[in-house]
Amino acid sequence: MIISENLSQKNMEAWFSQISAPDSFLKKKGVLPLLNPTFKECSFEKKELTLAFKVMDWELNPEGGLHGGMIVSGFDITFGLLCHYFSQPNMVCTVNLSTTFIQPVLPSDTVEYHARIISQGKNVVAMTGEAQLKRGNILAATASTTFMILNKILEIPNENDSLVKI
Repeated sequence: MIISENLSQKNMEAWFSQISAPDSFLKKKGVLPLLNPTFKECSFEKKELTLAFKVMDWELNPEGGLHGGMIVSGFDITFGLLCHYFSQPNMVCTVNLSTTFIQPVLPSDTVEYHARIISQGKNVVAMTGEAQLKRGNILAATASTTFMILNKILEIPNENDSLVKI
């Protein structure tokens, strides 16, 4: 496993701030631009990340609450980005993700996903997380996951559409 020597609290904050930038490579394709998360905070020392997702109408289930699959997607994105930061420059993938739903999420809610790395080995990363509703600081769901660190370098397009290894 290759870990960048530049990892620090300052570097971590800058890296995750890209999530909120409209021109970020992360917002160019896939589910991330649709869910539009906002970076809230992170801790390099504790290996933690918090992202916020505002509930959008297209994410609702027939009963008018946030669809459970969207909640799981919020966890998967938060876990994935946290895992990737600490596994740079390697790609990562979800092995399993177990979610417990506690309270319904309403259309007007913003959900803050807080993820933490519990252990990180050469190939596997274990994490836990909570989904809190900003309204009343209500615990809506919890999750645990295992990610695999792949022996493949992540390459992203830069401004010139050429690939850059991160």
